[in-house]
Amino acid sequence: MDAVGSLELSWAQGYNGGRIGYIDKDVICYQAGSNVKFIAEDGAETVFNFKGNGVGPMAVHPTNKCFAFAEQCLNPKITVYVYPTFREAAVLQDGSKLEYRSLVFSHSEYLASLTGIPEFQLILWRYTDGTKLTSINIAPDPVTCVTFNPGNWRQICVSTEKSLTVWNTEQSNDKYVMLPQKIKLPAENASQNLEEDRDARDVPTRASTRMTRYTVELPKAAIAGLVGERAESLEEIQDTTPRVVPLSHTWSPSGDVFVGCKGGHILKVDGEMYKARLFYQPLPPASVPNSRATSATSRFNSQVDLTTAKKRTRYADEVRDMILEGGADCVSLHRKGLYVAGQDGIMRLIDLKSSEFKVVEQIPVGNPISSISFSPNYRHIAVATNKGTLHVHDVGAPPDSIKTLKNIHWGNIVGVSCLAGNEYCVSVREDGELQVWTIDKGLLISAVSVGVQAVCLACCPMVHVAAVGTVSGHVYYVDLTFPKKPRVVRAARLYQTPVTHLSYESDGKYLVAGSEDGNVIVVDGRASVNFRPIGYTSIPGDIQAIAMYSSNAVTRIVVTSNTSGNKRNGADTVLYFRISEEMMKDLRSHVNSLKYDFKDASITRMILRLPIPGYGAALTEENTFFTMGQMSKKLYQFSLPEEPPKKGKPNELFPEAEFESHQLPGGKLQLSPHGKWLASCGTDGAVQLRAMGTLDRMVIINPHDYHLGGVRIVVFAEDAQNVFTTGYDGVLCCYSWNFTSTGVGKAKSAMEAARARKTRLMQIQKDEDEVVRNFPEFSAISSSRPVSGEITQAEKERKAMEKAHESDEIYRTPTPSAPTDATWQQVQELESIKEEDNEYASVKQDLRVQIRDMRRTIQGMLKQNEDLPDIEKLGRHEFDLDIEEQNRLQAEADAEVNRVREEIEFENLAKIYLREMIKRECWDEMDVKGRAIQAFFTSLEVSNFPMRKRSAATEKQLQVVTTRRKIELADLAARKAELEVSQKPGLTTTMFISMLHQEMHGEDDETADMDEGEDGAKEKPSTTGSLDQKMRALYGGGSDLFYSQFDLHTRDQKVGQIVLLEDAIYRIKNTFNKEFDDVYQKKLSEITKIKDKNRRILKILEDLDLNEEVVKPELSMYEDPESLLTVEDHEVKVEKYLTAEQRKEQERREKEEEERRIRERGDNARERGLDMMMGGVLEIKKEDELKKDVPKPLFMSTKEPNDWTEDEQKLAKEYEKKVKDLQEEREKYRKQLETELRKLQGMIQDSMQGFDDTLTQLFMKKIKIMMVIYQEELKILRLRYSLLVEEEMETREKELNRLMEHKKSMKALTANALMESKKHVDAFKEQYDILNAEDKVMDKAFKREFNDVTAVQQDQLYRLFRKRPRIPRLKGFDTPAPSTADSSLPNPFADRPSTARQHAQAKSQLEAAIQDLDKISNLPEGVEESVWQRLCAYRREKIENDLLIKQKALILAEMDNFYKKRVDEDERLKNEIEGIFDTLNKLHEERIRFNLNLEVQLMLKQGQVEVDPTNFIHDYKDSALIHRTVVEELNSNIKQLGESKITSMMESKDFRKGIIQLEWEQKRMLMQMEDLQNKMKDIQFMKVTREIQLYLSNEDYEGKKSEEIGKLEQTILTQLKHHEKNVREKKRIIKDLGKTIKSRDSENSSMENDLAELNVTVNERRHIDEVNADRRSNTGTEKRYQEIVQRRKLVDLAKAQAQEVAVLRAEVERLRMRTFPALVQVEH
Repeated sequence: MDAVGSLELSWAQGYNGGRIGYIDKDVICYQAGSNVKFIAEDGAETVFNFKGNGVGPMAVHPTNKCFAFAEQCLNPKITVYVYPTFREAAVLQDGSKLEYRSLVFSHSEYLASLTGIPEFQLILWRYTDGTKLTSINIAPDPVTCVTFNPGNWRQICVSTEKSLTVWNTEQSNDKYVMLPQKIKLPAENASQNLEEDRDARDVPTRASTRMTRYTVELPKAAIAGLVGERAESLEEIQDTTPRVVPLSHTWSPSGDVFVGCKGGHILKVDGEMYKARLFYQPLPPASVPNSRATSATSRFNSQVDLTTAKKRTRYADEVRDMILEGGADCVSLHRKGLYVAGQDGIMRLIDLKSSEFKVVEQIPVGNPISSISFSPNYRHIAVATNKGTLHVHDVGAPPDSIKTLKNIHWGNIVGVSCLAGNEYCVSVREDGELQVWTIDKGLLISAVSVGVQAVCLACCPMVHVAAVGTVSGHVYYVDLTFPKKPRVVRAARLYQTPVTHLSYESDGKYLVAGSEDGNVIVVDGRASVNFRPIGYTSIPGDIQAIAMYSSNAVTRIVVTSNTSGNKRNGADTVLYFRISEEMMKDLRSHVNSLKYDFKDASITRMILRLPIPGYGAALTEENTFFTMGQMSKKLYQFSLPEEPPKKGKPNELFPEAEFESHQLPGGKLQLSPHGKWLASCGTDGAVQLRAMGTLDRMVIINPHDYHLGGVRIVVFAEDAQNVFTTGYDGVLCCYSWNFTSTGVGKAKSAMEAARARKTRLMQIQKDEDEVVRNFPEFSAISSSRPVSGEITQAEKERKAMEKAHESDEIYRTPTPSAPTDATWQQVQELESIKEEDNEYASVKQDLRVQIRDMRRTIQGMLKQNEDLPDIEKLGRHEFDLDIEEQNRLQAEADAEVNRVREEIEFENLAKIYLREMIKRECWDEMDVKGRAIQAFFTSLEVSNFPMRKRSAATEKQLQVVTTRRKIELADLAARKAELEVSQKPGLTTTMFISMLHQEMHGEDDETADMDEGEDGAKEKPSTTGSLDQKMRALYGGGSDLFYSQFDLHTRDQKVGQIVLLEDAIYRIKNTFNKEFDDVYQKKLSEITKIKDKNRRILKILEDLDLNEEVVKPELSMYEDPESLLTVEDHEVKVEKYLTAEQRKEQERREKEEEERRIRERGDNARERGLDMMMGGVLEIKKEDELKKDVPKPLFMSTKEPNDWTEDEQKLAKEYEKKVKDLQEEREKYRKQLETELRKLQGMIQDSMQGFDDTLTQLFMKKIKIMMVIYQEELKILRLRYSLLVEEEMETREKELNRLMEHKKSMKALTANALMESKKHVDAFKEQYDILNAEDKVMDKAFKREFNDVTAVQQDQLYRLFRKRPRIPRLKGFDTPAPSTADSSLPNPFADRPSTARQHAQAKSQLEAAIQDLDKISNLPEGVEESVWQRLCAYRREKIENDLLIKQKALILAEMDNFYKKRVDEDERLKNEIEGIFDTLNKLHEERIRFNLNLEVQLMLKQGQVEVDPTNFIHDYKDSALIHRTVVEELNSNIKQLGESKITSMMESKDFRKGIIQLEWEQKRMLMQMEDLQNKMKDIQFMKVTREIQLYLSNEDYEGKKSEEIGKLEQTILTQLKHHEKNVREKKRIIKDLGKTIKSRDSENSSMENDLAELNVTVNERRHIDEVNADRRSNTGTEKRYQEIVQRRKLVDLAKAQAQEVAVLRAEVERLRMRTFPALVQVEH
């Protein structure tokens, strides 16, 4: 295929709203995919195709007419091109390894680039020669904007979403250094900025606490334990203040930066202080008047009065003047003010000269603005939007005069196709916008929207119609018979899912559609049949591609699909079928039903398997099928079978050939219209074109970037002379063939094929186009809510069924009707149902009659069943005839029950898991379970200490600390004993060993008390606290291993003390728990005894027949916590659910229990014998006997007392005596029982009261124990706090050491840079001195160079040699330009041109001036022309040397400045290192002080604290601790001294009284004498002045004074008025002078213009005169000329002599001044 020719880019269309820029005064350029579009303001377009590997960022030079592109590949390059020749100006290499993120030009010869992963660097280039000047690492945050300062290329501003940095470039000849100046972004809320400014004045320190005496100043990073970069970024991490997000910025001529932010804020950064402040802050959304909420609410108000309307108008104006969120995304500076634009689609001009924020002008654009750019002369501004529109506005023109330069409706293109006629190309974007382009120039001539999101597009070769597939399943047909007026004429819904594929047959007879549901629908392509669908077939899986090929009235169709469920795997199945014109003649015979599903045999349907998953499909002649492998990077060729494979034979295809293809998986294949060329596109961004004869040779183009997804669609033009591509970048590209001599023939064959097809379809196309033109324009059916009168199909069926049941008639299903949005398949299905109903109407009628009879029979059976007895009734479910439905409902119910049961089981399982976790953590792992003991009579409750079992690590640590402490104590005792041995030489070894043993094991307290020295050495309880020797036995936590609080200096000692104190607390708690257990057991025993007594009391109460309350103590839930873990049956309030197995087991147990009770109720001989012989008891009790009454004789109840016999009377007396004795016994026994009852109750009360007293003692002991525990825990907290502070100090020390090392390394680098800079300065200065010397040599060598002329000529030549043109002063890189430019120019930087431009202008002016000096007209008389040429060359060399010296001087000055900055930087680093060193020393001192000045916890009695406790927890920081005896001794001394003082005071009081009286009398008399003497002197020396005389002579002295004051005030006012009058006069004079100056300036400018014109006229006249000189007569001319020459020589001679005379006079004056001294007044 490469022999045919190559493809060249013809045009490209597409714009995504990216950055735009002016590359010429009226040409705008922007990036369009892999291309650069250039659009002139008059509409002319040019496109440049970038040939690099991938497309990265682009930059446009604002003045030099060049642009730069960066590649996007490994080791990318930056290429600079010149406009309009597109010449490659420079290639910048070795800047990045993977990617560039941004490029930006300065206004001179520099380019800045930002790299991405992995370097993240800012690189400065000199693009003119491709030199990489310097680079610096930056943060990896995404960059939002990068700009050079137009007035100073040495400043670069880089903004990200989190930071704003200004990079200053410093230069020393060819060495460049960039230094950052970070700018803190202000908060979004201005009030928070004020708070931050106030907080910045406070130094952050650790606040002093009551736990420490000293304040330790540590930064937050040290407190957090952070070192290194994490410590430096802690403040940023902790900063939760919402800050502004910079998006764009622009520079001002003064070096300030205006920044537009995401939220609508505008910042102004001071260029000197580098501090940002809010220039404008938008109002919060809630306070914006006439907001959306307000407008939405007011939309429903039907009546609005005039006042409300005026308020709304005012609010609307206020909102229009405001900049809301997203309204400041783009900013740019103009001399008139600041232009701001953003998402609201309005460009605003803000007045910067006003003291208040003021919007001067508003220019509505209509779409969200994404970029703005000024033309080089700042008279036009280009505006770009993210909707693909491009506008141009003339600055100063009315706002509504903005011009739309381009509007191509941005969006991804999902379909491209060529319209019949080969003149237009049609594309559709994903939002449904269909656009028509001209093929030759790529002009957008028309567009129409289908209103639905589009997926694919196909243009019919037969009719000027475009078919658009949408996500709603519709296919929209667009009439393009008039391409400039497209319209939607038809819409057919083919699928319920999106239409993913549309493809027309080569002649347009058929349209094949595919969707995700796997159905392939064939549609008639003719408009005369309303694009009627013909039929469909299905394929398993998701359709990937459709390809067709027609020959001999047969159309072969190939559809590939993916059955794996993952579309990325490619197609693995092929559907191959045929459609012939014979089928269309009798379509009903070739479909299975009215659904129009094709018969497999009619279309020869074949399902084939691909051995290799592939992408794309292309079908050519001879059943050749092509597809691209998914992972093999190959193009495979297959041969499709003519007949379907027989059953049992494999249906897998095998490739016949394979060719190299795309490098990435994915893509599409497209066959050219004449069937000879095959194009493929892939995600690698390449398009490959092959000829069918030579598939291994191809032409490759890369129209789209593979980073964005590569090429999406490739399409041939109708004559195959153009190729159209589109990708995921929204750009449509058109490529044209550049044929070779061989390719011309190939092109002719393609064109002839297109011409033949056009001729063949001409009449059909004409007829079908006429039909399409007559179609009315399609209007979408409104998707409004259904009205209340509409009834759905289900509702109709339900009402019909209810009516049939009520009237006992035959139910007929209502005729179904298709919904309004039914698909074609649904409509065909309904038609099939209707036809089936008509065919089987009689059969259905018979079935309905039978069903009605069955219903009547069952209803009668139901009525009979209701009248039957309950035992004979049947259940309602037994009358259900639909067993399957019943089983289905039962299965659904069971499934729901199982689901609910499973959910409950999972919930229960989660609760059980949570219960087990809580039980394990809070109960099982506790060595001592928590419980409490409650008193019997009071609410007192005492709980124990729940304790966990100590871990093995804790035990091991305790053992280590204990062993180490014992070793320390033994070592200390040995040292002490050795010291005593050295002091007592007579001590034997045995005595030493016994002494050591005593020291290790201690002595008795009594012995210790006897030894006063030992008492002095031991610590007192005030310092030992609650664990001293006296309290050990009381609490059980004492130990000899504790450190003294005065010895805790090291970390190990503090850790060991913490471990020992925790062990002591553990032992204290354990001791108390043992006592608690004893008391708990005592309560259990007491409760047991009380229960025993209660049984006796209940028996007594029963015998005495009393109803008294019995005390029944029970353990509460807190006393018996184990009961919480056991759930009793009575605690469950709901019925227990039992499974079938559990119910069976329960029934079995109940049955066994019932049988046992029956057996027990049977004949029991043992119990019966006991009842008969002993009355049912084994032991006779007294109370039982007393309960028995004396049996009364029978005669006493049957006879009267008078009828009794003597024996009966005796028996009666005996009976009465027995009764009386029984009553006495009963009374006696009753009293005994009452006594026993009170005694038992008293014993119970005493035992309960005794237990309460014991519990009270335990409670008091626990309070003391808690006090002890809290004291020791406080010690532990203090120790841990000190350890924490030590760790923080260590962290701070590590950070300072790291900083020290970092600063030292920076110092080393700076020192090296300083030495190198010094070396460069010296070397350059040496070169500069050499140039100066050479320049002086040239002056001295002038006479030697021109020694061949006379002395007079030599003088003349030397004067001409010394003559210099007026050269503009060369500016240094940091020298500001003078403000001489016209202030009316719109460019704000007109008075600050770039350095390169100044140098270029100066060079051009110098060259012109030298050429003027070198003109032959300046040749002196008598000098030969060769000498003159030699002089001009020598002078030019001298001028160039002077210019070079000046340039070198400027460079040397910059190098000196660079060297000074390096010196300052070195000094700064030195000071920082010294500061860090001082901080380290201070930290060391602080650490030593902290370790030596220990905190001691004292336990003192209340009377020993003399400090006034104003607070609950007092701060004893300023208190002193002294011994008690000192205070007592001081008090006794004070009393003694006080008594002696009082005695001496009483003695001296009387004596001093007389002395004081005498002294007072003496002082009084002396003062009187002195007073009299002073009066006498005053009288003698008093002078009578005029004032005194005036005062004495005038009675109204005060009035006269006030009169004089008034006159003086009037005089002052008069002088003030005169002064103001003079000031006004001076101002008027100054104003007149200003006007005069302006008029003189205008006159001077006009005179300069006139002078230029006169010079031109003079030159013209001179030229005319020189031309006509030969024609005029030479009479007298030579003579006059000689006179003029002679006069000129004389004048020159006179001037030279005058100069010599002046020199001689000056020399005489100098000599005279040397002879006579001069007295000069020195001014200081």
